[in-house]
Amino acid sequence: MANEISRNQSPSGESKRKDSTNDYPMVELREVGDFVQKIWEKGLQSEAMPVVAKACGYSAPTSTGFYRRMAAAKLFKMIEPQSARLTHLALDYVKPDSDDAKTRALREAIRSVPNYHPLFEKYTGNKLNASILANGITRVANLSDDCALICAKVFIESLRFAGELDADFALLASAKNGASDAAKTVDKEERRQSAVSPLIPNPAEGDWETYYLTLDATRKRRVVVQAPPAVTPSELKRIQDWLSFQLLVEEPPPK
Repeated sequence: MANEISRNQSPSGESKRKDSTNDYPMVELREVGDFVQKIWEKGLQSEAMPVVAKACGYSAPTSTGFYRRMAAAKLFKMIEPQSARLTHLALDYVKPDSDDAKTRALREAIRSVPNYHPLFEKYTGNKLNASILANGITRVANLSDDCALICAKVFIESLRFAGELDADFALLASAKNGASDAAKTVDKEERRQSAVSPLIPNPAEGDWETYYLTLDATRKRRVVVQAPPAVTPSELKRIQDWLSFQLLVEEPPPK
């Protein structure tokens, strides 16, 4: 009928804002990593989607939780289109073959989402605010406020998981277009040098103390911290937050 209102339009004739999207991940990267890990461990890569869904704890492929995880995994380029087969990025995450393979896979996955590129360009160097991000996503993608906020929070948490945010939740400059191989090599070497030869603060700048925490004496693994003798509670929280994404946490191999 000529006067029939489309399901995607409001009574005023305006396009109805969507409550879901396949253009932005609606599940954060950490959960996607757990999802592809389960597919790998259960040997589901060649199975039909109904089998994959049930093996992952969902009633059907159309279940919201399963559907959103699959959509996000494909946006992050961790699962191949039209299947449950893992990509090289997912394999680098679940079965890394080098010390930095997992970290590189996460950072490449973040940059594989086309609609994240404008966000990198706009917010690099800035502290991320979920509400502000959601406003921008809503204007671009015509999403409902709730849906856009989910997408914004997923973006922030995925960046944090991939180590792309500093202690103040500002988007690191290296996330803009991906650092060049040369820059990555220099950065890696600088981190290695700082790990084995910590910088000694200038005594003229104030009192400093050095603290040692032995993780494994037989393997000579320890943490060295140089800091003022006293810090405020807020400074301690910043240090804890900073360590939480600077250190790559991995489960020890089964004995």
